[in-house]
Amino acid sequence: MILERLYLWPLKKILKILLILAIIGFIIAIPLMMYFYMISGFPVDFTTSQLSFSGQKLKDWYSATPDLRSYSIAQIFDYGFMVSYGLLAFSLALLISRKYEESSKWAKSGIIIAMIGISGAVLDALENMMILLTVANPTDFPDAIAIIHSFLALFKFICLIIAICWAIIAGINSFIKKKE
Repeated sequence: MILERLYLWPLKKILKILLILAIIGFIIAIPLMMYFYMISGFPVDFTTSQLSFSGQKLKDWYSATPDLRSYSIAQIFDYGFMVSYGLLAFSLALLISRKYEESSKWAKSGIIIAMIGISGAVLDALENMMILLTVANPTDFPDAIAIIHSFLALFKFICLIIAICWAIIAGINSFIKKKE
């Protein structure tokens, strides 16, 4: 299986560098994204808008937003956040999986989780494309774009929850086994 190559590649040193870069990316992207989101005056939080499944609600929120340009800039900085958490999920899952024997279920599942983490970031990027399409025409975009946007967000959240839960459980399990 092609994914099994991820047990050995990239090298552990490179994964650690990716992990550090991901953390630096968080430190840079989150404050910038949040700053522009706050000054935009968008009336609801990210999660509410992402999971609205309603073009009309988005249109109403856009019409109530004093600064859609800043809102768009926040979405652009979100791409930096996506790269950061994609790298974090990928490198962390592989680093944890390598604490187990290559043939173990934990090692194999870690490789799959690394791909799920990347998939979450890709879904988020597609979701943001939909957001930028709606903001480009905030009163007349097709409602289907909002529905696609919300489904992409839902699947992104599912991927991230799976990756986070796996990392916590696998990390704790590895720590316990090490102590035995």
